[in-house]
Amino acid sequence: MELGIIFSGEFGKRFVSNLVYPKSCRHFGACGIDECDFCKNYDLSDRVKWVIELNEPPSYGTYIEEPAEIIGKPEAEVIVALNLHPDILIELPEIAETTTIIISAESPSWITPGLREQIRQKCQGKGIDFYSPKPFCSSDTPLAELGFGKPEFRVEMNGSVIERVEVVKSDPCGNAHYVARRMEGYVITDVREFWKDIHQHQCAYPCLAGMERDAELKEAPFHLAGYVMVYQFSRACEIDAEGFVPDRMKKFVIE
Repeated sequence: MELGIIFSGEFGKRFVSNLVYPKSCRHFGACGIDECDFCKNYDLSDRVKWVIELNEPPSYGTYIEEPAEIIGKPEAEVIVALNLHPDILIELPEIAETTTIIISAESPSWITPGLREQIRQKCQGKGIDFYSPKPFCSSDTPLAELGFGKPEFRVEMNGSVIERVEVVKSDPCGNAHYVARRMEGYVITDVREFWKDIHQHQCAYPCLAGMERDAELKEAPFHLAGYVMVYQFSRACEIDAEGFVPDRMKKFVIE
């Protein structure tokens, strides 16, 4: 799988860094430089054909007349677009040479439901597969083939002690690896404290999903990311975490 990535903003930097230079995560906080043990044993730099970093969308004004003058005519098997001006997003299926477009929505402002549907229809007309997870870790895209998407873990237990955690599939920002490391050695004595501690570790990485309330989710994408992480890690420990997830969020979290 060959990737092209167009992004602006901090989430895009974290996403690209996590894929092509995972050792850089110690500079983003969490474990820190001195404590890092380089737990991420992958490097997808050979999969990323190109990366385009743009300015934040408001810097381009309300309208962009010719998006191709800014991004050219990108070509890659899979194109990932993160936090781009809507005029660039809507034209991407027209000007890109690709089989798959992924536009995540870490914030509701990244892609509105109406714009998402327009892009979906354009992609359908062009024979392009289209994915728009909200946020990126809430559902799988073709990146799951490379080990990135809705987080999955393999946990070895000794009674109530979490002895070893392996990240089977990481969220695209790499948060799952931090949670896995922090939860090794954890003693489960109270399930609600267990859930709270998973969530606190997820926040400490820190998660970069937006805190703005989303009209479709009825909550912030940040909260959905937290529910997903707690539910997925609990399931790996063979603990039912359905009670942690509010009823309105179950359809987004529980398969």
